[in-house]
Amino acid sequence: MVGSYMGRVFTVSSQRILTPSNLKGSAGSDWANHEIIGKKARSQWVGPKLKSYTMDLLLRSQDGVSPRSTLDYFQRAAESQMVDWFIIGGRPISDNPFKLVSVSDEWDTVLNGGALIECRVSLTIEEYT
Repeated sequence: MVGSYMGRVFTVSSQRILTPSNLKGSAGSDWANHEIIGKKARSQWVGPKLKSYTMDLLLRSQDGVSPRSTLDYFQRAAESQMVDWFIIGGRPISDNPFKLVSVSDEWDTVLNGGALIECRVSLTIEEYT
């Protein structure tokens, strides 16, 4: 097991390949500026920003993954109030769970009759506090 998110296990085996790629994250802090007449503004630290990550998933039938049902699952999760821990390497990557804020997809291979064989999915997740 590589990790998991939203009930889907990221794994590499002879029967199944489902792993995130292009995992990118961001963290930071919020600051307020208070204007002072005739002087430079004063900065005040407000607090930490919510961490966010983006990742890509390649969903391929030949890798033992159902592209259509996996895509549908993530789309339903993004449209709901679901939150879950984002686990990589057996540990959560944050002290808080994550909400799925957007899903984008690119259909690569569709067979006659509309069977989706290969699809690229991009997920954007953000900390939930």
